[in-house]
Amino acid sequence: MKQRPLSIIIIAIIYLLEPIGTIAIGAHVNSMPYWGSDGIFAHLLWSDWLLLACFPVVAAGVYSVRKWAWYFFIIFSATLIGYNVFVYLFLNPNYSLATIIFFIVVVTAVSAIFFRRQVYAPYFNPRLRWWEIAARYRVTLDVKILTSDHGSMETQILDLSETGCFVGNKDELGEGSSVWMVIRCGATEISCLGRVIRKVVAGGKVKGYGIMYQGMSKETVIKMKGLFLTLKELGGQDREGTISAAQIPANLYEIGNTFFNRLRLRLKPTL
Repeated sequence: MKQRPLSIIIIAIIYLLEPIGTIAIGAHVNSMPYWGSDGIFAHLLWSDWLLLACFPVVAAGVYSVRKWAWYFFIIFSATLIGYNVFVYLFLNPNYSLATIIFFIVVVTAVSAIFFRRQVYAPYFNPRLRWWEIAARYRVTLDVKILTSDHGSMETQILDLSETGCFVGNKDELGEGSSVWMVIRCGATEISCLGRVIRKVVAGGKVKGYGIMYQGMSKETVIKMKGLFLTLKELGGQDREGTISAAQIPANLYEIGNTFFNRLRLRLKPTL
C-alpha cells in the first residue's frame, strides 16, 4: 500500500508529541512538579497554551501535505524561535543560553528540511503526492455505456480504480462528455454517471477512453465500496496481476455496507 515519505511521517509524529516534551523540559528546568498550585501547568501563560495548541495543528498540516501547511510550519517555526528567545531574555532566567541555542539549531534544522525542493514540492503540486494516487486493478468487466450522441453501446472495462476506469471502446466519445455506465459484476450491476477525461490512441486507432466517476446514488456507493474492498483483498494493486470477473462475489452491497469494511476501505471523497 502506498504511504507518505517516512520523513513527513516522522516530523508529523514529532510535532504531535512535542507538547509533552515541552512540558517535561519546562518542569525539569524550573524544578517544578506537574500538578498542584506550584506545578508547571499552573504557571503556563496564555501564550504558552496557544503555542502548545498549535503543535497538533502543525502535525496534522505536515501529514496532510497541503500548501497552507507548508506556510504554517515555517511561520510557526520562526515564532517558536522568537518566543523562546523572548522567554529567555525577559520571563524565565532559569533557561540557559545553551538550551536556547540547542533549541534554535534543532528547529532551524527541521525547517531546513522543508526548504529542500523534494520535500516542499508535494505541498504545492498535488501531482507529486504519489501516495494519493488511487491504485488501479486490471480486471475485465462488461459495461453498457449510454450517451446522448451514440445511444447504447456494449464494451468492456479493462482496468479501474476508486476514481475512474478505462474502457476499451473504439467508438467515438467526446472528451469532456458525460456518459451513463452500467457495470456488470456477475449478478450485480453498478450504475453511475461518468465523464470522459481522455482518449487513448495507438497506431492511429482509438484504443479506449478514461472515464472518471461522477454522480452516484447511495446504493451505488455502497456497491463500489464492496467491489474495491474485494479487489484489494484479491491483490493486483497497480495492475500487477489480472483479476478474473468470476472472482468477484455477488453480494457487493452486503460487503460494502458493513461498518468495519467501510473503515478498512476508506474510499476517496469523489465516490
